[in-house]
Amino acid sequence: MAKFTSTKQQTCGIALGGIGTGSVELFPDGEFHQFQIYNTPRWATCCREDKVDDGEAHTGDLSFWVRTEVEGEAPIVRKLGQRTDPDEFTYRMYAWNKPVKEIAFDGRFPVCDLDYRDPALPIKLSLRAVSPFVPHDANASATPGFYLRFKVQNPTDKPIKVSLLGRSLCKFLNPCGRHNFVTDRDGDRTYIWFNSAGSAPDNGSVCFSVEGNGETSCIGGDYYRFLQEYVASSDFGVSQESFLFECREKGRLELNPWDYISPVCEPNPFDRVSPEELAALDDRNIAVRYIRIARYPSAKSLLRRIRHITPDFPSNRSEQEAFLRCYYRQMERMGAGGDNVFGGGALCHTLTLPAGGESEISFLYSWHFPNHYNESGEDMGHYYEKFFKNAYEVNQYLAKERLDRKAEAFADLLFDTTLPEVYPECWSSHLSTLVKCSWWLQDGKFGIWEGLGFCGFHTTDITYHASFGLLALFPTLQLGQMEMGAAFQREDGRVHHFFTPDLYHTDRGFDRVDMNPQFVLMVCRDYLFTGDRGYLDRMYLPVRRALKSIALLDHNGDGLPDTDTGRNTYDAWHLSGTPAYISILWLASLSAGYLLSKLHGSEADAQEWLDLLKKGKESLEALLWNGEYYDLWKSDEATDGCLMTDQLDGEWFLRMIGLGGNLPDSRIREVLSTVWRHNYTPETGLINASCPEGHTTTLYTHLNCQAEAQWTGIGYAIAALMLSVGMVDTAHTAVETIHRHQGDFGHFWDHWECGYRYSRPLSSWSTLHGALGLAYNAPLTALTLRPAIAPTEDVPFRAPLCLPDCLGSVEFTTEGCTLRIVEGKLKLSCLYLPAGEWGKATVNGETVESTFRHTAKGPLLNLSATLDEGSVLTLRRQQED
Repeated sequence: MAKFTSTKQQTCGIALGGIGTGSVELFPDGEFHQFQIYNTPRWATCCREDKVDDGEAHTGDLSFWVRTEVEGEAPIVRKLGQRTDPDEFTYRMYAWNKPVKEIAFDGRFPVCDLDYRDPALPIKLSLRAVSPFVPHDANASATPGFYLRFKVQNPTDKPIKVSLLGRSLCKFLNPCGRHNFVTDRDGDRTYIWFNSAGSAPDNGSVCFSVEGNGETSCIGGDYYRFLQEYVASSDFGVSQESFLFECREKGRLELNPWDYISPVCEPNPFDRVSPEELAALDDRNIAVRYIRIARYPSAKSLLRRIRHITPDFPSNRSEQEAFLRCYYRQMERMGAGGDNVFGGGALCHTLTLPAGGESEISFLYSWHFPNHYNESGEDMGHYYEKFFKNAYEVNQYLAKERLDRKAEAFADLLFDTTLPEVYPECWSSHLSTLVKCSWWLQDGKFGIWEGLGFCGFHTTDITYHASFGLLALFPTLQLGQMEMGAAFQREDGRVHHFFTPDLYHTDRGFDRVDMNPQFVLMVCRDYLFTGDRGYLDRMYLPVRRALKSIALLDHNGDGLPDTDTGRNTYDAWHLSGTPAYISILWLASLSAGYLLSKLHGSEADAQEWLDLLKKGKESLEALLWNGEYYDLWKSDEATDGCLMTDQLDGEWFLRMIGLGGNLPDSRIREVLSTVWRHNYTPETGLINASCPEGHTTTLYTHLNCQAEAQWTGIGYAIAALMLSVGMVDTAHTAVETIHRHQGDFGHFWDHWECGYRYSRPLSSWSTLHGALGLAYNAPLTALTLRPAIAPTEDVPFRAPLCLPDCLGSVEFTTEGCTLRIVEGKLKLSCLYLPAGEWGKATVNGETVESTFRHTAKGPLLNLSATLDEGSVLTLRRQQED
């Protein structure tokens, strides 16, 4: 019994909440951590390494227990979480209040499944937690709350009485201001609503509710110590007091919802008087005070113990007075008159499961904290204030709209793939960052922290990697933050670095040379995937200025930047002369700029970018290719031969948006193979750079802290690029290694680069583009699907299709292709397909007119089809003679 095996526990989890609302994080230990819902400093301010409130102190404020009882047997109670803090409850003295033995955790954002396992429990119990994350419905996805659906099953041949108890403490509610605690019923759902009115950031409201097929009992407001545990001492003896004792004994709480006098407020601490003053009061005053006090569950608990011995207590004024002396003393022990000692409550749902039966008990948790201030004291607010006045309205909306069903369907879609599971895991896990790290202000401004509380928002060189999923699922948010950034472009064409300390100001990092090309590439992608002509027209001038600005850095006229090229996203490096990373990005942006100019009708600009592109491509090979890879940089005075993993970053972006590349696939494979050979080991992962034998580097690059680091956001991008050029097995290994390392450190969902929950790893979404061979040209209604993995007779290729207008699924077999639309609408006139001969097309079983031909871009099927929700497009391969 004294021998144990310890393993590293995951100290992060799935963020529950809405986009821009703040969140609560559910860890694999079954506990709800990091309550960043009340404008918590870690979420609401730029605090970097400072030790500030991150909401972790409130772990335990939302907790659950299960109680089971089989007739003739003692009840069993288990805490549905593995934290046993002695400040909350002396668990080890009361061994019946054990944590559940095991929790199997499956985080598939926006869904999280927990399976509770304990040999003492005669039931099967699981939880599905769901964030209101609904692709293509940004407003619904900005709902401040989440769903908690417990499923209870009775696998035995006897009926079992089951009670599920949820406790919501609200210690984060500002104690200054008008407090009240309201209990209400709406149909079969019971609500408890905690409100603290005022203008402080932590003034607001929380609502907790439950619905099921049984009976609900509740506590609608009491002292925190009673909702945890304390020792009561008086003339009536010494007792351990907690709401849990009653629930263990009876399987329910003291009151039914309709028994409450609502709203409930804290007992007035000024009502407490000395024993002498109490004795001087008349009988009526004593009786009124007793009636007022006796309605609180903490008082009922004391009375219940006394009545076990004296059933008719209190039967006279003397006994009422004695009880008041007792309770006033306990009020003092529970902190009455102090800050933040009263609030919160509990909901208990009780039912009897027949043999073999099952039932669902649904809890909802919501919040509303409107006072979101910037450093100047201006109230920026939250977008959700447009729709809700308080947390009670949020809770009712969640109950009515059942957003969890749509979120679950999306999770199922992501994981319905024949790709290795690490791929849907990486798409899903980092979408959690959109909830964890986003602001969406009342005026509509939106941004994502670069790292939670670090640096700033909408960092151009990070949004560049991180915005593929955002564009596919919430295109208006991506386009909006791009236009917000464009408004801060300097007169010389340089684009912003990041917004800080809010979404109305930027830093001074305009000197980063990679950001202008990245800005141009993002605008091109955003327009191609949305077809928003107004966006193109509004962004064209900023795009033109951005390209003109970088063109001025080409002092020797070879088509590549060679001056002031030092600053970039790798900000611990000192690039010089003509860097490969900057040059390849620049050439990619010229390709994008050329296309945008043609689409905009600016032919002169288009020709200028095309001429520069041709010249620059020739110079790249002559100046920087060393026979194995592109040197880090070269100037008239020196060459740095460091092998940079991310040197082909611009090529990655071009391929992910369907523009092909400026370099042939063979060159991409050659460079990536060299990178993999020198910069990857299973132990280190894929590091950012090395200097292979036979090459020389500079002091600034040698053993640079960033060069020897693994940046997971770059690793995902490299894996996507590998998929696009057929290096499938290597791509699989790259993603698997990232996940293995993050798991080893206990931070599967929390990747670090410059801050917690760093957003660059949202680049993981690009592996979906690479695996599908996806390109989309919304203006031309042209879709490209060329999977990186060919189907076999035994295994098809199947993956989700996520575009700004629709969600669907694509499946390729050796006989053909099926495209199903599950949400939205997709118009198609051109469909580029894998190599081979393709025959007729049908939509929902009806043949549609189509023509097939081979083009320079590959096999093309021309058709005219509008695929609505539920539509199925089927294509057949022509059989060879």
